[in-house]
Amino acid sequence: MIQAVLYTSILPILLIAVSSNLDNIGVGTSYGFRKIHIPITSNVLIAAVTATGTFLSILLGQSVYRFINLRMDTLLGGGVIVLAGLWVIYQEKFMHCVRERREADLVTKTARSTYGVHHIAEILNNPVVADWDFSGHIDSKEALALALGLTINNIPNGAGAGMLGLNIYAMTAVVFVVSIITISFGTYLGKLGVHRVGKSAGVLAGVLLVCVGFYEIFF
Repeated sequence: MIQAVLYTSILPILLIAVSSNLDNIGVGTSYGFRKIHIPITSNVLIAAVTATGTFLSILLGQSVYRFINLRMDTLLGGGVIVLAGLWVIYQEKFMHCVRERREADLVTKTARSTYGVHHIAEILNNPVVADWDFSGHIDSKEALALALGLTINNIPNGAGAGMLGLNIYAMTAVVFVVSIITISFGTYLGKLGVHRVGKSAGVLAGVLLVCVGFYEIFF
């Protein structure tokens, strides 16, 4: 009985954490392929910001969780995660080509501009522009901007997890660890010459979120 409870609690946490960080593999491969170095300090900073964003978004979801009945919070939380997954799939399937066409233009604009909030909006469309000084090295300031961009995309996942009543501390810790692993793994793949996994990883992330959402609604 205890094992079953632990399984049903841990499985959604793992799946949501992994799906929320699969974009990091695409980011890592882009950087690794372009020989852009992400030092461990920047990687940890990205993970810390992402985990903090997850923590806050779960708190948001939990505030809703306290005011609705058990069945409704399952429907609402699962529904939010399903919608987040469908949105990710839509972005990757239909907006991927648009982002590729914009990449060169974004990089050119970034090279001519100074650091500011607008960079975060650009990073949401194309994480490659986080290295706006073209140093081939992601410093702490660039890592912070990249982390904020990635965190904004993950807010619905955290809010949905909060509505489902998932453990906030376990979820935050797993997101932190998975973030470090996925960026490191993506960078490793990029250095091997693999640089086209971003779309596939994004679609897989969306599918995982949809599956988790439906699982929480119906089981």
